[in-house]
Parts: sequence; structure tokens; C-alpha cells
Amino acid sequence: MYFYAVFGKDGEFVDRIVYFDIIAVPIYAIILYATFVRKMITGTSNRAFTYLLTASLITAVCSLATNLLGVVLPLNNAEVFLVTLFTSLYYVFHVLVPILYLMFLFAETRLWYQMTQKKKLLFVFAPYMLALLSVVANLFNGMIFSVDSETGYHRGSFVFIFYILAVVYVLWGTVFIILRRKMFSRAKWVSLISMYIINVAAVIIQFIFPRLLIEMIMTALVELYIVLIIMRPEDYMDQRAGLPNFRAYKNEITKITATNVRGTILIMRFINAREMQRYMGDEKYFGFIRMTASRIREYCSRKKLLFDMYFEQPGRIYIISDNYDFDFEKGARELFSELMDNILEIESRGVKIIPRFCEIRYPEDIRDVGTIVNIGQQFHRIIPFDQFYTRAKEIIDSPLFRIRNNMDLILNRAITEKKFEMYYQPIYSVKEKRFVSAEALIRLNDEEFGFISPAVFIPAAERRGLMVPIGDFVLESVFGFISKNDFRELGLSYVELNLSVAQCVQGDLAEKILALEKKYHVNPERVNLEITETTYENIGETTDANIRILSENGFSFSLDDYGTGYSNMQRISRLPLKIIKIDKTLVDDIRNRAGLSVMQNTVCMLKDIHKEIVCEGVETAEQLNQLSSLGVDFIQGYYFSKPLPEDKFVSFIKEHNPVQTV
Repeated sequence: MYFYAVFGKDGEFVDRIVYFDIIAVPIYAIILYATFVRKMITGTSNRAFTYLLTASLITAVCSLATNLLGVVLPLNNAEVFLVTLFTSLYYVFHVLVPILYLMFLFAETRLWYQMTQKKKLLFVFAPYMLALLSVVANLFNGMIFSVDSETGYHRGSFVFIFYILAVVYVLWGTVFIILRRKMFSRAKWVSLISMYIINVAAVIIQFIFPRLLIEMIMTALVELYIVLIIMRPEDYMDQRAGLPNFRAYKNEITKITATNVRGTILIMRFINAREMQRYMGDEKYFGFIRMTASRIREYCSRKKLLFDMYFEQPGRIYIISDNYDFDFEKGARELFSELMDNILEIESRGVKIIPRFCEIRYPEDIRDVGTIVNIGQQFHRIIPFDQFYTRAKEIIDSPLFRIRNNMDLILNRAITEKKFEMYYQPIYSVKEKRFVSAEALIRLNDEEFGFISPAVFIPAAERRGLMVPIGDFVLESVFGFISKNDFRELGLSYVELNLSVAQCVQGDLAEKILALEKKYHVNPERVNLEITETTYENIGETTDANIRILSENGFSFSLDDYGTGYSNMQRISRLPLKIIKIDKTLVDDIRNRAGLSVMQNTVCMLKDIHKEIVCEGVETAEQLNQLSSLGVDFIQGYYFSKPLPEDKFVSFIKEHNPVQTV
């Protein structure tokens, strides 16, 4: 606010240091340029901060221009006009800066959406209207400032209006930050409030020492600090998708629940996103995601929706809107219709795109962060596969969602209280006409939620990094079972048990299994270790070493779920695999000619490389006869028996196998 000519009327030098303004302008320009390059203009908070930076840059430019133009007196008419113009703009934007910073704070705390009503916005900007009117009136009465050719710039008697307005907005923002301090981390809170502390200090210093024009550079440095500490795109942006990431989404959900602002969350999930990405490649896949996001923006803009958009790997797009009464189901269908041209073009290349939508209305449907997040991540697993659109209120009370929403509690209870149980499914030898082995399968029956399918708790345990303790339970239980007299009396050759990816990459896996062998005095030939195609595709040095050590010590290995991944004979032959287990999906296909031909050729190739073959999921006598005629070695499935608890399994084998001592 302090513009004085550097030279007086008679050429007397007035010592004003404008170098700070000269430095401030490029700092602002660089920060603003970086916000665009780093894609920090997406989202309400980022847009609000961009407006703040723009206003700050204009203020600094006007401050510098006014000082430089008023260097030598007297001024000509053009210089008087320019000094008046830049000074007027300075006052206009200088008061706008604390308002925009206040709006940025509203956006950071999600209160932006409480301020969108015209009356509330008018309340925020009403004092600023007074500033604008004062600047316009000043052109006629010079009550704020005046500029003449002989003496240059002069303050008017009403310049204090701008001080008062600045104080109003600074106090408002300071009180707001203090009251909302629990919504920020300590570092973030310090960063935000430092804007006011440092600027007030700069104004005081500049008032006491008018020659030090430091206000602009101090503001620039604070805004740079905020960019570095708060507006970190590497933490909150998915650069490949060009959208704020899942972490940013969770932060925004936290703000929503803290402020209790009404709103709607629309989740778009490509349920086969991993397959899409694998087939298309990263570049084309993320190009498709960016195109989809662009179409969503265009649609929301046309419908005049206030929204923010986020992306979570591999294929979820979250749209948060304060438009509570908009028909989002109709909107989702319209949006999908608009995307169809692009989708059909991609699908013509062999990629199937399957989107699903879920609508959450806050706080009507859900009030806590965890449940909102879980709905977004689980809804497509709960609804029927062909259901295009669902609402959170329709599934929030379903037993399956209650299980998925409480999975942390369920798994921790199962691990700490040993709630897991081992079941065994008999495996039938086609050649020997008897049951010769079994697959060990883990089951969970929770005291509160009842039986929980492995298809639910195993993936959940994998995502939470809990497969190692669960795998340890399986190993201990199976070795214990094999060591019992009951097992020796059953005439079984071995038990198959699954090793998870997490177990295979453990450096002490081989040591752990060898220790169990000694502890339970189990012959390694009695144990067959199953690895899935997922494990097989991601074999590293540790996994390879574990397999090699265990094989050398007499343990055999089988490849589970063959036919669901990308294995080939060359890859299979590289590992010491004794058995290949053909997945149920291939077994089901033998009812048609093409599927039968695939199975026939698969069996032939596996036999050529001397592998034993187990067919899983056999449910009918017809399947049994067909597979037997093709030359498979073993049959496993509901045709003979479902997985059974240990005691019932023992009874089943004793009933169906000739009694013999091994």
C-alpha cells in the first residue's frame, strides 16, 4: 500500500527499496507456472489456490509498476494515467487476496460448498464491494489516493478503509483456522496460519520502515511454502490419470464428515480394470481414463454441477458433488451413453469395458469415513454382476456388506483367537478307483457374522498383508493332521495345501516348513505344496530359492488354477512341478465341442512333459466319464464330496476307501 516516487520534485532521492517487489514478481510467476505444469488446477482447493496466486501476482506487478513509473518527477500525462491505473488495480487486488485466501481455507475444510448460495457468498464479498466502490469513487474525489504530475502519489484521508477491510478478513481467517485446527495436521495448520502471521508482521515492518517494500515478497514466500508443504501433487495426484488420487479422496471424505455438509458421492468402477490395463498397456489404458474424466467434466459442466473428481487404481473414479437433488442415476446412464462411441471403439480391439455405478448420499445414507470408503471399494462385489447402478442405502444393511465392512475386526479376531478351521476335500484317483489325497482348505466361521466365504476373506487378508499368519496356521494344522494316527489309517498318499504369494516371498518359508517336518515327524512325500499362477507369474529370487530348497528336501509342488492365467508349457517345465491342477472353468467348458478339444489338447501336452493332472470342480458323472476317458489322473469336486471338517473327512474316507495301514 506504500507507493512513493523514488525521486522528489526537485530530483531529491527518496530511498525506497523496490528490489523486493522485483524479486516477488518472478516468484509468483514461477509458482503459478508450476501449478499448471504439475496439474495443480484440478479440484476445488487447487482452483481456489490458483485464483489466490493469480491475484497475488497481479498485486505484485501493480506494486512494482507503480514504483517504477513514479521514479522521476514531474510525470507526464501518460505516466499519471498509468500510475493511477496500476494503483487502482493494486487496491482492488490487494484486498481480494485475503478474501481468496479465506475461500481457499473454506475449500480446504469443505466449507466452500456451504458458501455457494448467493446470500452466503454476498456475505463474504460484501466488504469487498465497499472496496471496489471506493476505488471507483476515488477516480472522481481522490479520497483514497491521488496522483499529479508535480508531486506524484498522495494518500487520501479515506485510505484507512483498506486497512480496516484487510483486518476484517485477516481476523476472520485467523479465527476460522483456530476453530478448525483439528481438521489439519500440525504442519499444515502451521503453514496455513503463517500466512496471516507473516503478512501482519510484514505490514508492521513496512509501516515502521517505509523504505522496505517487503510485503509482496513475504506473501510470495509464504505461498511458496504452502505449495511445498500442502499443495504437493506427488502426494495427492495420480499423474498418469491426471486426477487427484485416492489419498486426496479420503481426505475430502474426512472433511465432509467433519463439516456435515450434504452432498452426493458417485463412484464409477470399471470392474475388469486390471484386465483392461494388462491388455491395453499403461499408455492406452490411462489415455482412456483421462478421456473418461474429460467427458465427465464436460457433462457436469453442462448440467451446472459443482463437483470434484478423484481416481483410484486400478479403475475407480469418484465424483463428489454438493448437488444433492440431481438425478445421478439418470446422469450416469446419460454419461455412459455419451461414452459408448469411445467404448465401442476400444471393444472392437478385443477389450471388454464393464462400468458400474454406486451413489452415496451424505449424511442420509452413511455418516462415517470408513463405511463410505468401503462402499466405494466393495459395492461391485455385493450387487449382481449385471446391475449397472446401485445406491448405498440398498446394500448398506446387507449381510455381505456388513461382513466386508467389518473385515478388519473379523480377521484380527480370527488370527488372535484362532477362529480358523481346516477343511479337506477328497481327491479321487481314476487309475486306482479310490481316494488317494485331499486338498486342505481354510474356513472361517465368525461368532458374530457366521460363515464367511474364502472368496471374501482371503482377498481381504491379502490386501491387508495378513496372509503370512493365516498361512502359518494352515501349515501348522496340516502337518499336525498328517502326523495323527487317523491319517495313517486312511491310506492317503499326501495332502495338498496352498501357499500364498506373501508366503512364497518370505525368506524363512523353507526353514519354517522344514522345522514343521521335524516337529511333527512328517515324511515330506506326504505334503504337496500348491502355488497359483499368480505366484508363478511373479517368481523372484526368494520364491525360487524356497521352491528349490523344499524340492531338494522331498516336498512336491503343484500348479493350481491352471487355465485362469497365462501359463504355457515352456514356463511350466522350468519349475519342479509334479502336478498341474486344471481349473473348474476349463472343466465346465468340456460340455461343448471347442471346450472339449481344448481340454483334450491340454491333457495331451501335460502328459508329454510328464505331469500328473488333477481336474477341479467336477460336479457330474458325465464330466467324470469324459475326463477319465481323456486320461486325467485325479478328480476333485462336489461330485464326490464338498470340503469337509477334519472329523467328517476322516469318516468319509473310511467309508469310501478300503481300510489299510500305511
